[in-house]
Amino acid sequence: MPNRTTPEDGDIVVRDEIRGHTQAYVLHITPGPALYKFQRREEGIAHALALADRDRVRAWLTDDGYTFVLLEDFRVVKSA
Repeated sequence: MPNRTTPEDGDIVVRDEIRGHTQAYVLHITPGPALYKFQRREEGIAHALALADRDRVRAWLTDDGYTFVLLEDFRVVKSA
């Protein structure tokens, strides 16, 4: 079975967007509304990774809403 290249329900997504005249990184749980807004990309990604790890889902990054980059897949428990 091929790997999905888009988020599934429950996955965490950080979206790079312009709000007003300011660059922002918006985090949401698919398919829901925006939950958090960050000024720095690193903050948005770090928060997304922490939530995805806690909830055992995947974390994604997108800049246009159509192309997604998988940051980490926490659905599979890593063996020691």
